Amino acid sequence: MDDAFVRPSAGGGGYGDPLLRDLDAVREDVEDGYVTPEGARRDYGVVVREVDADLAEWEVDEEATDQERDEIRQNRVRWLEEEPEKLSERYRRGEIGTLELIRRYGVILDWGTGELLPRTTEGFRAMLGRRAVSHWRDYP
Repeated sequence: MDDAFVRPSAGGGGYGDPLLRDLDAVREDVEDGYVTPEGARRDYGVVVREVDADLAEWEVDEEATDQERDEIRQNRVRWLEEEPEKLSERYRRGEIGTLELIRRYGVILDWGTGELLPRTTEGFRAMLGRRAVSHWRDYP
């Protein structure tokens, strides 16, 4: 009776390239608590800064957002090609988190042990290629 099953999700997903998401829509998601500021940066390349915590007011740093989105555009295909075993080692050392491992690198682990699930990762990356990568404007 001590068994547990944990399955982190990559989120609800959306349609299209997340780097094309409207900046104000991402800011509103942060204000409403649907997305953390870290998630806005990681998933949409939008840098959101708190203006007033009591009023839940946030603003988009457009210059930092442009830089973040450029960085993601330049690297996101390569990130999905990085060696899964090395990434799982980085995860076990605490260098990268669960959502980053799933969303940025497309790597799936046994979340209890941190052991790489190679076939699951291969299938997940193939699915990302069909459902996400093929819709990115910067993809050849």
